[in-house]
Amino acid sequence: MDLVRAYQERLFPKVYRAIRRAYRSAPGFRARMEAADLRPRALQTPGDLSRLPVLRKDDLLQRQQADPPFGGMLTGPMERLRRIFQSPGPLYEPEPAVPDPWRWAPALRAAGFERGDRVLIAFSYHLTPAGAMFEEALKVLGCPAVPGGIGQQDLQLQALRALRITAYIGLPSYLYNLLERAQGAGWDPQRDLALRKAFVTAEPLPPSLRQDLQRFGLVVRQGYGTAECGCLGYECEHEAGLHVPEDAYIEICDPQTGEPVPLGEVGEVVVTLSHPVYALIRFGTGDLSRWLEEPCPCGRPTPRLAGILGRAGEAVKVRGMFLHPRQMEAIFARFPEVVAYQALIDRQAHVDTLTFRVVLREGLADVETIRHRLREAIREGLRFQAEVIPVSPEDLPPGSPRLLDLRRWE
Repeated sequence: MDLVRAYQERLFPKVYRAIRRAYRSAPGFRARMEAADLRPRALQTPGDLSRLPVLRKDDLLQRQQADPPFGGMLTGPMERLRRIFQSPGPLYEPEPAVPDPWRWAPALRAAGFERGDRVLIAFSYHLTPAGAMFEEALKVLGCPAVPGGIGQQDLQLQALRALRITAYIGLPSYLYNLLERAQGAGWDPQRDLALRKAFVTAEPLPPSLRQDLQRFGLVVRQGYGTAECGCLGYECEHEAGLHVPEDAYIEICDPQTGEPVPLGEVGEVVVTLSHPVYALIRFGTGDLSRWLEEPCPCGRPTPRLAGILGRAGEAVKVRGMFLHPRQMEAIFARFPEVVAYQALIDRQAHVDTLTFRVVLREGLADVETIRHRLREAIREGLRFQAEVIPVSPEDLPPGSPRLLDLRRWE
């Protein structure tokens, strides 16, 4: 029996119990089932699961807006939650009051994190879950966390040196910039810092960036997850694909039909969790991947994903966060001065750049004020720092794509 089939058959009893619990306790999930004319007894094998349509992020957003805050998807009382997060949308994610609720501890162990490591977490702690979800995993491992967040790099460098921080969690591009800043200050990172291992996620790790980080004497491993689902994959010591965790049931499905694709073909990552309080069943991440067919030399019993190979929808990831055309539309609808716009995503020195080209209405007296207001609206509404560049109508003719990704991952 191949690894994928064995993994899915091993996990499916938990999936079936989660379906029964959610049908009984979560009115939003019960409505999903009834809309598909299904009852739990109709979904008793892995092959039956595709009868339930995939839940898209947009579907979940609409359900939450119609029935706040969680769209009727909670299977227990609100008092069983430790935290509630807000991701762009806004979409709300519940964190249950259990150890390592986002299930990242096994991924960090595979990256060499161990008791006593002092870890800088360079993810946001503001509304979105990334910073807190990794801190919960570090509690299980016995590793003190330094909640660095994003920014204030000079202070973070001081902490790296003074606290003898040994490990990092965050974006790979942010770590590269941090170490370059250390070099610019006259430090030798390998001599002056105790940093020796890094777990990176939320943006691609091309081979060139991994090699640049390894030159600083670091072991760099990457993981894959989402704000809704937590950990969905991680590298082992062979750094060849992402092992899926034992506590997430993952399918690779046709983005149009929701049916599983043949082994080895590219499809959407669709996730079912045995979540203690949230009915996240057949959730479509929008990420594309495929199963690796051969077993890993490390001997782990779970199959591997071949990394993230693109997006099924219109959204793209910039600096670790999704940017969706509809989010941009909501911002620019507030500016009648803008006739047309286009977002350009590029990458310089391993860092994503976001620029908005805008065609402004003729005759505006104070273009700089409009640019400033646009930058502030983008920062507040999209949570991105971006440059705004006025262009002529000829540079942005009708039919130009609203979002243009120029990045090359080499």
